Amino acid sequence: MQTGLVLDWADGSYDFKLTWAGCGEIERRANAGIQAIYERVMVGQSHRADVVEIIRQGLAGGTGGKVDGENVETTPPTVAALMDRYVTGPDARPFTENWVVAKAVMHAYMVGYEPPKPKKPAQKKTAAPRRTAST
Repeated sequence: MQTGLVLDWADGSYDFKLTWAGCGEIERRANAGIQAIYERVMVGQSHRADVVEIIRQGLAGGTGGKVDGENVETTPPTVAALMDRYVTGPDARPFTENWVVAKAVMHAYMVGYEPPKPKKPAQKKTAAPRRTAST
């Protein structure tokens, strides 16, 4: 069981992980306890501050991302730029799109996440030799 997850988001694929300190910042900015924030996010009653801070803190706590096959570090300036472009800026993605990300990140932190196990490659079946009737 893990508490972080990798999501396709914004311009690439990013690792999101909430930390203890990050959750403290979410609580401070949202003026509520983490359980109350979790509950309202999960039932679709989240505030903008909830969504913004969950994504910001999830990016900051993660290990980075990949954009066009290149590794990206989620340094504070990178996180700020991503937040401005995709969450809070004038050309931000729709609220619901970001809420879905925040919901997944918060759920992974609160109850854990079990990534899907990679599928084993299918074994090729060889056809049994054909039997012919002897005469």
